[in-house]
Amino acid sequence: MPLYRALIRPRLLTLSQREAFAQDVVEVHCGVTGAPPSFVHVLYADDDDGALDEGQNALVFGTIRHGRTEEQRNEIANRLRDALAGHAGVGSDTVTAASVEIEASYTMEGGKLLPEPGTPEEELWKAIGSPG
Repeated sequence: MPLYRALIRPRLLTLSQREAFAQDVVEVHCGVTGAPPSFVHVLYADDDDGALDEGQNALVFGTIRHGRTEEQRNEIANRLRDALAGHAGVGSDTVTAASVEIEASYTMEGGKLLPEPGTPEEELWKAIGSPG
């Protein structure tokens, strides 16, 4: 379910740097939330249209399931900002990271609605690594 999108300046990251950052996303998200790694998705887009603000090198935006604390959301954002900046060799102040939470019932994975956080269904869902 968690989907992280990285909008980056063209040529900011090599393919190997993108792979390394994607692994960071998995490690950070799973480390903070306890989600299985197979649930985390990362997409990249080069900012060919100039959507990034002047002086901004990248924007990382996550869509995550409702139920995370503000501290968890902030930890994820800060760690991802710093990781992407480190891979790119740019200042952390030129990378923005944020997330939005969506209700579990608004999302399907494997053709099934995601379970609500803290329910027995969630524990089963985590244990099998997919909702199907």
